[in-house]
Amino acid sequence: MVFKQGGSIFWVLYALFFAVPFPMILYYGINYTGGGVRHASSLASPYWAFAYLAVSAALWIWLLARSFRKWLILPAAAQRQLNELLRTGTVRDAEVVACNNAGKQVSGGARLDVTFRFNNLSGVPIRETLRVEDRHPERGRFNTGRLARIRIDKTLTKSPVVAIDGAEFQANQTQRIAAFLGWLLLAAVVAGFYIFSYRYEHQGTGWRFLALYHPLVICPLALLGVQWLFSGGLASLFTGQQDTVRLKYSGYRTEARLLEAKQTGTYINEQPQVRFELEYEDLHGATHRTSFKKIISLLEMDIARAKTIPIFYLAEQPQTVAFAADLGDSK
Repeated sequence: MVFKQGGSIFWVLYALFFAVPFPMILYYGINYTGGGVRHASSLASPYWAFAYLAVSAALWIWLLARSFRKWLILPAAAQRQLNELLRTGTVRDAEVVACNNAGKQVSGGARLDVTFRFNNLSGVPIRETLRVEDRHPERGRFNTGRLARIRIDKTLTKSPVVAIDGAEFQANQTQRIAAFLGWLLLAAVVAGFYIFSYRYEHQGTGWRFLALYHPLVICPLALLGVQWLFSGGLASLFTGQQDTVRLKYSGYRTEARLLEAKQTGTYINEQPQVRFELEYEDLHGATHRTSFKKIISLLEMDIARAKTIPIFYLAEQPQTVAFAADLGDSK
């Protein structure tokens, strides 16, 4: 776990370097090497300068709005959704099949990763692991074999989708204040960058120093790309599993016959993308053929030689499928 977290932090910092400092190094190094004066031929026309300024402002406003939503609005919305889920969610009896310590202890209790087995909205047994802060570990409520009650969101459109019945949400006020201050700092840095750029670069020509490759334009675009990348955007382009929540919580499980598994020639982190051709029978006995693409680890290539593969499918959309193992339900 430490290795994975360290690796994630490294790649985030690596991406941020190429999104912010690197464009600045290139821009200022190329354009201001001869005494800090821009040549007149490198200045944009007034109309293009206005266009670049408008695009730059729109990108930064979009970035700030997305950050505000992610850091401040979504956590509050998740609290409201949890309260609604605990009131109106579909109740399922769940069995604890595994319980592991999640590391750092919380005040007055233990932090646990608890794996439950219960029926989804279609009555199909599935497994789900939830992070639990148990304030009364002496009661053994999450010991293996114990029963609990789970609530599932009927619409499967909000987050969280599933929660332990009777759970309580405790907002971290310190974290909220830190997120708000962090957002204010980001907004102040952006405003300061505009002021610095104008004072340092205008040289009596207004905003004509702006260009498509100026950091005021490139940096917000790159930062938006980093947000998209680390929110799963890249993976969504190379996998055929676009609706895993509905597949897991309302789909049906069956054994699919593997007709063909062929590499597409695309690699992500040196892992090949494979196109799977599958055939299966639904709960009514109808036969369906479907295909999707998936990035396969080199250590998991045996799946391409299997005769049958457990899958989940949607009754109303039989072409929408996913491997059971990818939904955390390999058994």
